[in-house]
Amino acid sequence: MTDLSLKITRGDATLLYAVSRSSYTVRLYLRLDHMIDPVFMRKALDLTAKRYPYFSVRLKKNEKEFYYEENPAPIALINTDDKITLGSEETNGQVWAVCYNEDRLYIDFYHGRSDGAGIYPVLATLLYYYLSDKYGEMDSTGIRTLDTQPTERETRDPVDALPVIDLNAVKIPPSPKALNLIETSGFKKMEGKGKIFKLMIPEESFLPFIKENDASPGIMLCVLMARAIERVHPDHQEPLMNSYVVNARPMLHAPETFHNCTNRVILHYDEKVRSMPLDRQCTVYRGKTILQSDEETIQKKMVVSGTVAQNVLNAPDLTAKVQMAGKWILNFFSSSTYTVSYVGKWKAEQIGKHVREFWTEIPTGAFPAIEVASANGKIFVSILQSFEERVYYEALLLEMRSKGIEFVECGDEPVKVADIVS
Repeated sequence: MTDLSLKITRGDATLLYAVSRSSYTVRLYLRLDHMIDPVFMRKALDLTAKRYPYFSVRLKKNEKEFYYEENPAPIALINTDDKITLGSEETNGQVWAVCYNEDRLYIDFYHGRSDGAGIYPVLATLLYYYLSDKYGEMDSTGIRTLDTQPTERETRDPVDALPVIDLNAVKIPPSPKALNLIETSGFKKMEGKGKIFKLMIPEESFLPFIKENDASPGIMLCVLMARAIERVHPDHQEPLMNSYVVNARPMLHAPETFHNCTNRVILHYDEKVRSMPLDRQCTVYRGKTILQSDEETIQKKMVVSGTVAQNVLNAPDLTAKVQMAGKWILNFFSSSTYTVSYVGKWKAEQIGKHVREFWTEIPTGAFPAIEVASANGKIFVSILQSFEERVYYEALLLEMRSKGIEFVECGDEPVKVADIVS
């Protein structure tokens, strides 16, 4: 029997406890090239749930801690565009669910259980079984199916295997307080989960452009957003800091793990970088990313974060765990002007050709976040913020137009990520 990994691991602990009051879930939102057939989708979802038993769990808590229980109930398939609640009767107590309406498909999952790179294989499996049933058997290369049973490589958290150190003996320089766009502009947080702006960029024109400028899609968007913010606040005093999210699985030799396994690269848009042309800025950001995300550096960072997580797990009760994790994560919030996350290009082309749009929604907070997905020859940029004003979004569009970058605006709407109850 596959180990369901029901314990809270070091890789998951800090995030889980730090955001336990804010229902930190993620929604993957796809538009397919046809109206979704609920009968085929139900069959595909049941097969997918069977392939990933470690996601069929219920989140629970007591006075001491959070914990998971095995949950044999089916994963919910709900005909709605609206926000749902994971862990509730509506979703059979599960930590993930699937919603649909017409050609729109939504995967809602609890970030305390997994990250984007951990849930992408689940989405691939779901679409593989669904499209195979609808259109006929297709190539399963690169897709986890019931022919390949879950292994310990999937359920093992590599952070649990790292050493625990004495943090008092490690000199961790405090992160500077970054430029805070909400405070600087005097904006008020909107009600609800925030707002998402959606941009589609064709790869055909964008990839040659980023290659000419020594960048990648993620690096280019890091630089463009910094330049956009600089347009709005040319005289800012606090540092303009970008947190670029890094998938740490390759550096920890655990490419298949489902557990949260991310770190970050800190990119400072300082006076020296500001004075450079775009291509030089991209080269600097790319170099900083390489230096901060090499295997040795990431492993050292993960030892520190894993030790913090172990301290959280060792805390005597739930309140103490939440407070300790919140204090650690606050450093990330205060040292970021904005974040960028790019899981990477969708690899299963036999599935990707049926994807017309692919957006990522997360709850918004102290800073804007840019989530990037790539499929079917297009790059989908989700720009998420907790305030109504369009000033930074419009500045980004102006920056992109000034560089001749082709894009299509795909609208804006309220963020509808799920709540979760335990």
